[in-house]
Amino acid sequence: MCGDHQGISAPPVGQPGMSRRGFLQVSAGSAAAVALLPRFARLPLRSPARAIAADGTSAYSMAMHIHSSFSEFNGSMDTHLAQATLNAVDVLWWTDHDWRMEGVNYRDVTHFTSFRELGASGQGGKWSWSKHESGPNTGASTGGIVSTPCSPNDPVSGGALHVAAQSRRTSPAKFGYYASCGPSDWNYRDNLTGQSLLIDVLLSTGWSRGYLELLLTTSYHPATNGRPAGNYSLSYRFTPGGTPALSASGNNGIITVPVTSPWQTCTLTPSSDIATLWPDLDYRDFGLFELTFSAVSTGDLVSGYFDYLRMDRTVSGQAFFSQQGDMMSVLAAKYPDVAQQQGTEVGPHLPHVNWFGSNVTLPDYTGVTPASYQAFLASTVIPQIHTAGGLASYNHPYGSGNGAALPQAQQDTLLAQLAGALLPAAGNPAALGADLLEVGYKQRAGVDLNHHLALWDIMSRNAVLLTGNGVSDDHNGNNWYGIGNNWITSVWAASTGMADLISALAAGRAWCGSLSAYRGALDLLVDGSVPMGAVSVSSVTSRQLVAAATGLPAGSTLQIVQGAVDYAGQNVLTANTALIGSYSASELGSGSVTQAVDTSADSFLRTQVVSATGAVIATSNPVWLLQNPPPGGIPAPRQA
Repeated sequence: MCGDHQGISAPPVGQPGMSRRGFLQVSAGSAAAVALLPRFARLPLRSPARAIAADGTSAYSMAMHIHSSFSEFNGSMDTHLAQATLNAVDVLWWTDHDWRMEGVNYRDVTHFTSFRELGASGQGGKWSWSKHESGPNTGASTGGIVSTPCSPNDPVSGGALHVAAQSRRTSPAKFGYYASCGPSDWNYRDNLTGQSLLIDVLLSTGWSRGYLELLLTTSYHPATNGRPAGNYSLSYRFTPGGTPALSASGNNGIITVPVTSPWQTCTLTPSSDIATLWPDLDYRDFGLFELTFSAVSTGDLVSGYFDYLRMDRTVSGQAFFSQQGDMMSVLAAKYPDVAQQQGTEVGPHLPHVNWFGSNVTLPDYTGVTPASYQAFLASTVIPQIHTAGGLASYNHPYGSGNGAALPQAQQDTLLAQLAGALLPAAGNPAALGADLLEVGYKQRAGVDLNHHLALWDIMSRNAVLLTGNGVSDDHNGNNWYGIGNNWITSVWAASTGMADLISALAAGRAWCGSLSAYRGALDLLVDGSVPMGAVSVSSVTSRQLVAAATGLPAGSTLQIVQGAVDYAGQNVLTANTALIGSYSASELGSGSVTQAVDTSADSFLRTQVVSATGAVIATSNPVWLLQNPPPGGIPAPRQA
């Protein structure tokens, strides 16, 4: 079982008066401390037990790309904070999609004219519906789009959704349709705060044992108050007559809505129902995840029609962003061991860009098309991030999909294409001007970790100074440890405050690794004064590298890799790193190793931890050792 780096301080680097011997002594202490820690032991964020170094820096781990109830899946802020606490992650960055907060191209009405109904202009593409059935249905269970009857209230006539179900017993049998849509048209998935759903309902006659149902599946929350961990749901049950009622059975809310007239318009207010049903939870931390219309029978042939679904949203955009900030304050009392920072993920199109920093303003996408989007990022959004004192991250560079691994030859081709696109050309900034690059993905969009690292190394060989980070991009929040892409990023910083974290990231004082495979700490120091992330210009042809690493798992090794900074540009779109050192955990008994490095030519160095099975499970950021300054100059945070 690997050790935990929480509370293990980095040796202070780049500080006047701190010798290489001092660096090694601190590293040795760190290694000993890590060996004694249980898995995921947590230390208070500001505890002296973190052995804060003389320069004020300590190791803080961060989940840097996390989605909650303001994005399109079932995650909640509550459950992600529970996962951060469980896994001893110190900082959680909220990076919900800006365009989902803004409701860009979101559907506000459905007329049920077909199962591939196109929305109005500016409301996304076609919706699709999937049949959903469960329980002991008979052959009478059926459904589909009909042209009549349809609601007289609907301005688009000629369509309604018919559902019918009959159970062979008294246990419920369900037949209906789920709004499955697709990734580009999940344009009903958003936070439920301030939202009303209006639906016209017509019940067929002659049944009483059952109901028509609009089922809203909402967000996942951890176990609390005797309720299990899981998704919460709202079952709106339309019955012939009866009395309105509202009750909860664990995570499931049941709202009885009597229908007393033909084509009755029913107005549903999920947030107020959630607040009543589960007052111990923040009603604002629930998103609309799934939408299903059904007939449910407990014996009778239950039949009816739905038409003219309207979604009335009164909160969006910057108001949602501010609401999330308020929710952070409330949740801080429940999860005091996790520091929360609020960013956003920019982009209705690819590539997505994370905005890290304060003074976040959600962009206005009016007039922005897929063709103009990248220019909009490079000329407007990323400069705005920098003006606000923030950093921009170029996210999941190969795409946002999660498909099977592509053939290696195809991955090689994609690497070359993407590297060519990210390098500076014709006055366009490298990586659109971003400061960070997401490299810590075991596999994303069919592309493996090695090709993510190779992309980063191609940037480094061209002196494109990007801080590499590792992320999960998790939208669910129910198993940080066990998911495939479970990388986190750690920094050497003075505190978990926004300014200190941004400063550390800008300087490249960061490393990243798999949450389940490596919880140690990595650092670099050259000639006692050049820290990890920095760029040093010197005419000397040999320099002393001290590579620190703690908490190596059994059988793993620390590798030192070096690549020439040759400014190959578009001429050579491959990585050029070579292994120049490999050390076992026993050889790192002192917490670090010292190695002479040939610097007769410009180069960069980084380390990586390789498991007993040969997989890279962590990587440091580089240090650049140059004979001459790079053409683009050296940013102030990286000057040695």
